[in-house]
Amino acid sequence: MKKVIILLLVVAAVAGIGQALLKLPSVQDALLVRGTAAVAERGAEAFPESTSLRVFVCGSASPLGMGQAQACIAVVTPEHFYLIDSGAGSTDNINRMGLPTERLQGLLLTHFHSDHIAEIYEVNLGSWVAGRPAPLMVYGPTGVGEVTSAVNAGYRLDRIYRTGHHGEALLPPALGVLQHKTIAPGVILEDGDLKITAYATEHPPIEPAVGYRFDYRGRSVVISGDGNVNGDTREIVDDLDLLLHDALSVPTVTALSEALGAAERPRQSKIVADVLDYHASTDALIELGEQSNVDMVAFYHLVPVPLNGVLEEVFKRGMPDNFLLAKDLMWFDLPIDSDEIIVNGP
Repeated sequence: MKKVIILLLVVAAVAGIGQALLKLPSVQDALLVRGTAAVAERGAEAFPESTSLRVFVCGSASPLGMGQAQACIAVVTPEHFYLIDSGAGSTDNINRMGLPTERLQGLLLTHFHSDHIAEIYEVNLGSWVAGRPAPLMVYGPTGVGEVTSAVNAGYRLDRIYRTGHHGEALLPPALGVLQHKTIAPGVILEDGDLKITAYATEHPPIEPAVGYRFDYRGRSVVISGDGNVNGDTREIVDDLDLLLHDALSVPTVTALSEALGAAERPRQSKIVADVLDYHASTDALIELGEQSNVDMVAFYHLVPVPLNGVLEEVFKRGMPDNFLLAKDLMWFDLPIDSDEIIVNGP
């Protein structure tokens, strides 16, 4: 016992000395140099090259969620980089994953709910500062021009300030202004080995709303945005490697709405209940997986985000082995000339 007490006293003394040293400016400066060097070296590392089709989850949450960023998926090939939606918190995850924002070629919007468009300007600004060589093109259904015009107008002064501060050579003004292209269901882009196809989703009263399919050298992924399973969904997922689809847990949402009603919060209860009819239920997605030739299904835009293990098990109820819940910072590697799908991250 005496030895234990002596050991604890030594540890406390060492800790106290360490705290005292941290108060010395010379020690602080030395640690500051080492820390900033590590950050700079990490930021200078090139994005790992790969021949794969890679899919990154930069936002997995719906508005009914805490602790995760809102809807955002990144699709990267050796020659391409596109984002699908840009919900709140997503740009922080884009940076944390080290995605090559200077290579960003386009932002594809599924529809114009706030949790899908909240960080359009942050995506634009981050890629502009990183050295994107052309204006950022924003693709989306009818209404995308109104959205991009509003973002351009709302952040006009910010662009002026930044160019004035850093100079036009570093931040050419024209590259900070969003461009847009209105799309309709069908093939919207073919660039080398990459083909992007838009399809109509069912998300009433939002119309039009779309999802996107990416095909690259024999590998494929669909990102749904929001919406129920419909005939277009069933058609677009034919012979598909990976489906990322928004998903709603009916038991959880129903219980939450009823609990809010019992707590005499009728307004919140109705708002929660209203989401039941315009997101795909987990049961509908499981049925889709059983009836379709889809190798892997990942639920994202989770309604609601499960906050503990019990709620996660409720969300996963009945899920086959090839289904999973997507989380922020998760990513999928689809190697060319292979059927393999490698799941990485949390």
